[in-house]
Amino acid sequence: MKKIILLLGAALAMLSCGNYSNIEPENPEAPNTEQTIPEKPETPTEDTIEGFTKSPKAVTTGKLYRTTVNDEDFGSKVILDVWVPDGYTAEEKYPVLYLHDGQNLYDAKSSWNKQAWEIDQVGGKLIAEGKIKPFIAVGIHSIDQTRVCDLMPEKVLTEYFDHEKYTTTGFEGFCKKEIRGDEYVNMIVNTIKPLIDSKFSTLTDMGNTAVMGSSMGGLASFYAMCERPDVFGTAICVSTHMSVEGETCWAEAVFAYLRDKLPTDNNHKIYFDCGDKTSDYYYVPFFEELVSIPQEKGYTVENGRLSYGFYPGTAHDEASWCKRVDVPLTFLYKK
Repeated sequence: MKKIILLLGAALAMLSCGNYSNIEPENPEAPNTEQTIPEKPETPTEDTIEGFTKSPKAVTTGKLYRTTVNDEDFGSKVILDVWVPDGYTAEEKYPVLYLHDGQNLYDAKSSWNKQAWEIDQVGGKLIAEGKIKPFIAVGIHSIDQTRVCDLMPEKVLTEYFDHEKYTTTGFEGFCKKEIRGDEYVNMIVNTIKPLIDSKFSTLTDMGNTAVMGSSMGGLASFYAMCERPDVFGTAICVSTHMSVEGETCWAEAVFAYLRDKLPTDNNHKIYFDCGDKTSDYYYVPFFEELVSIPQEKGYTVENGRLSYGFYPGTAHDEASWCKRVDVPLTFLYKK
């Protein structure tokens, strides 16, 4: 198994090395953490579809289905909650949005902090109003004990992080963990996506396949698109984790990776946003450079390949993300 030194201190149990600012934030908080495949998709009847059951999470629009996948290389069973919009039918093809931390997407009453993105509510409303195209959302549940290491953009840490400049003398709270960022991306590509494409009526091409997440999920989203640009056409990166308590070392690695790996074929899109309260407070100093890198690569608001937003007064939590998730959804699926 791959082993690599990983700092698990502070908000995200990640790298710590040198202060960026001595300004104190207001109440900083930690970020949250063999199937039988039919030959062709089918229209769900009632609350079940072959291989899936009705999810215990409540939705206000559409239907939500649950299954569990077991990817041999990833090494862990993962729960999927798959949302289809009202009017879903096998006669129509739908774009698909893959989302990390799938346990926090629907039904605030059942989430760990009583908050949720409410993808069904927001997405369903936008669809009903004719503002966006209908889509399918696949929520990939994270695993509490391994979340940071699963969503870690592996090559950013192993190939772009400056381990010589930032030695162990500048770190606190070391432990060894298995990094599974590459295996996580491969699981989506090789196990989850083929399952979804066979069970549901999907548009399978890169241009209709997007990936989305917040915090560590923001990192995992751009990483998935950069590593597999043939599969993912858009990355939605919300409150992307850039720093623990103002350190600069992680942001430097992220910037270097993006400058090398962000697709430049004019066929990809990316979204970034950031608030300025709780953990997002520490990301603010890096946001301008973060959104400048896609522009260096030809992504612009004008050509429709870039969208970004800064949201003062908002925190690093699902309640804040719910209030603005209509923005990236509209960026993705505007009619």
